[in-house]
Amino acid sequence: MKELLTQGIICVKDELGIEYQLCEIDYRLWENEEFEYRFRPNYPVIELLGPPLFQGIPGLNLDLHKEEYVRRNRVPVFISERSPGPNRENLWELLEECGMDYLNQLEWLIRTDLKYSGDPLYVKAAGDSEADLICIDQELAGTKRSADRLRRILAYICKGSNIQYEGFSIDDNNRKSCYELLHRLYEKEATYLREQQKAGIEKAKRAGKYRGRKPVSVSFSEFDQAYQAYKRKQISAEEAAKQLGISRSTFFRKVRALQG
Repeated sequence: MKELLTQGIICVKDELGIEYQLCEIDYRLWENEEFEYRFRPNYPVIELLGPPLFQGIPGLNLDLHKEEYVRRNRVPVFISERSPGPNRENLWELLEECGMDYLNQLEWLIRTDLKYSGDPLYVKAAGDSEADLICIDQELAGTKRSADRLRRILAYICKGSNIQYEGFSIDDNNRKSCYELLHRLYEKEATYLREQQKAGIEKAKRAGKYRGRKPVSVSFSEFDQAYQAYKRKQISAEEAAKQLGISRSTFFRKVRALQG
């Protein structure tokens, strides 16, 4: 029997912008319209976090410490509370904003720019599988700033990867202790760099040399040309947004504004 498979990863970011990959999620849809969701929590990464940043995955009792949580022929709470259902009034507009022509709630969560207000969790597409142990010496060889090295190492730790750097290995046996040490060091480095940047900006402002970031400017004629091509189905919304140098969600916001 043919099946459609969509794979994602439930993630969260902390105040320093470090991403934690918390749980793999698979969605399978068969041609007889039966479907299944499978959640595989990344417990070694989950154990790095606590409230208020992470307070669990809605609908899953992580205290059971199951290797896999399966939901057959019913949409899990995690999915239903943060994605449009089949009876949503503006469903097709939401799908079109994400470049989709049919409802796949997990795929929509992966593609959407909209943020869920209930918690900071989000879903991104699953990547390729990695080796059991990754040596990162060569990757970090050209990294001069200690803050950049710390951030890259933390990214691997919070992804759940097993890594080796300068002969030292980090895996699930020492992940939490290494994380706590490196995260404190990185926080100090990042705070120092932010203060230096702020001081530099203030100095540039006093000298009249700082103008700040300029918003992307799109003329009406440029937008109208892309919009008319989109209406005639000559280009997709994604292609129109790319032509204008804006995101797909910004393109649709401008379309709604134009339509009144």
